[in-house]
Amino acid sequence: MEWQLFAQLAVTFLVAVLGWLVAHYFASQRDLANERRKLRTQYLIEAYRKLESASNRSDDSFESCFEKFESAIADIQLLGTPMQGKLARAFALEFAKNGTASLDALAMNLRSTLRKELQLEDISDSIVYLRLNKEKFHKRHART
Repeated sequence: MEWQLFAQLAVTFLVAVLGWLVAHYFASQRDLANERRKLRTQYLIEAYRKLESASNRSDDSFESCFEKFESAIADIQLLGTPMQGKLARAFALEFAKNGTASLDALAMNLRSTLRKELQLEDISDSIVYLRLNKEKFHKRHART
């Protein structure tokens, strides 16, 4: 009779330990996936910002953005979706060949993917790159 009690306690203990191990495994997998998603999202947001910041600049200010462009394209090829990798590659090849290339498809895809990841509504409007010209601004707003 004493061994039956021991067997019941041992089985109960083993079930509890196995349950804890399984729960711990799945929790750690979930945490790892969440951390990967968070890191990927941060890098892609930063890549989007770099591309947006560097695009449609005058020749003088564009040269200061070369490293931003290179870094953003590298990050997208590393951490982006397969489609974003293809778009980044196509942009890089066209830019290398012609000295200019359109970022619209890549920027729209990044924006759409990131908004979905952040559970925000999709925006179908095209992206507008606001560029201010200091000289024109000061001329218009100069007091006479």
